[in-house]
Amino acid sequence: MILRGLLIAASGFLFIFSPGLPMSLLARGRAPIERGLLYWGIGLWLAALIPSLFIQSLLLQIFYPDHARTGFSGRPADYLLTLLGAFITALFVAVAMALLLRRRREQAGDLESKGMALGFGIGLIAQVFNGLILVGAGFRLMFGDASAPALQAAATIGLLDLVLSLLALVLFRPTLLVVSAVQGVMVARSVGGRWRYFWLAVLIDMVFAWAILGLKMALGGTNPGQVQLADPNSLISLVTLVYYGLAFGLAYRWLAGQMEYWNRATEAGAGRNP
Repeated sequence: MILRGLLIAASGFLFIFSPGLPMSLLARGRAPIERGLLYWGIGLWLAALIPSLFIQSLLLQIFYPDHARTGFSGRPADYLLTLLGAFITALFVAVAMALLLRRRREQAGDLESKGMALGFGIGLIAQVFNGLILVGAGFRLMFGDASAPALQAAATIGLLDLVLSLLALVLFRPTLLVVSAVQGVMVARSVGGRWRYFWLAVLIDMVFAWAILGLKMALGGTNPGQVQLADPNSLISLVTLVYYGLAFGLAYRWLAGQMEYWNRATEAGAGRNP
């Protein structure tokens, strides 16, 4: 019990602080990341989340009143419902980012880096409270409290399954950070007049959120949108790990290429100045 509690608590701290490493690596160089825009990104996510959750809850109650009792079961309506929810969230976040970036488009030379900073802010705050839940659950388990169903599952599940489940949770956070940053860059490009990038930003966010939900449902997950402390289905945990690993690698590599391009442009501009 103590070992399992330590693992869960440590995973909670990693969940909270893991976005710092890829962000610090990407922020190195001459292309600056405005710290103030990180805070704006946090506020934008909170502002976009409230109407998004309200609309999703309303649609859920209207078209799927038995969801609270039965959960998801892999029916076609489940896939459509989760896809619609992912689209609504992605749309509200992209609109909020576009409205703010439009006010800063007079500084078009670094508008894309501003969009990336906004995306970093969104990735930093999104789901952070789940890390606090993990820390609390770990300490409760260390002191022998397994009264909650999630804690009972963590106390009885196989150790390998628990580790796989926690790794999948931790990897989600830095992956969300870099995907949100990619979305921010795309929205910034759309503010410059190329509106197809706005819908590309919505598509990237929507597909990232929905694809793993669809995979989980296809593999038998009944509540794929919920953070599970201990998933007894090791196949779902393994698929989730691979999915987030691939998504992180693709998004990080693309952002690193963008940062290199911005740094070269900054150096070239500095070299032309007397």
